[in-house]
Amino acid sequence: MSHSIVSIGNQVRVICVCGLFLFVQGSVAETKPAQSTSSDNAFSNAALGFSYVPPTEMNDETKDGRAEIRALAGARHTNSTLALLLSMSSGLDATATNWHLLSIEAYPRQAFSNLDDVKAEAKMSAWVAGTTSLPGKSRSVVLGGQSFVVYVFAEQDGTVRKGAVVWTTIRKDKLLSFAFVANSSEQLKKLAESMKSVQFF
Repeated sequence: MSHSIVSIGNQVRVICVCGLFLFVQGSVAETKPAQSTSSDNAFSNAALGFSYVPPTEMNDETKDGRAEIRALAGARHTNSTLALLLSMSSGLDATATNWHLLSIEAYPRQAFSNLDDVKAEAKMSAWVAGTTSLPGKSRSVVLGGQSFVVYVFAEQDGTVRKGAVVWTTIRKDKLLSFAFVANSSEQLKKLAESMKSVQFF
């Protein structure tokens, strides 16, 4: 079991891969970009050339997440080149039925120069999910002209079963991942469908 690079509340997320949430696979395979994106809460990153509209009523925890990453890097005496672009959740109670979280992270592609693109994307997805191995096969999805690999995970956290969907692509020499975690299939499906708002420029 390994620590994820995304935070949940004040704790580092730990994910144990137990199986697949099959209800998500069908929906992500058919995801298409929205025709237009216009929202006050839109997130945009000029360096990587994309915008994304997260679901409403989520708390922005990006600042705290970045602080945790710096603290972990300091404790391990390493210089982390991971960029946490956005981290949001529905609240601190990760056991609540409707709890959900999203994060967007980037990492230099050259850091995995010994791996081909497929293996590099798989490794990045595993990092974001907090595991060293991936269950089953990824699905390939083209979104706004950008090719993604999509992995679906499940975890058992005490009495709570969580699901996770991770989208990873290579964008301007960076591995770019969108990760979604939720305690219910309904919430996870809504999070996964928010990928329709992603636009590249």
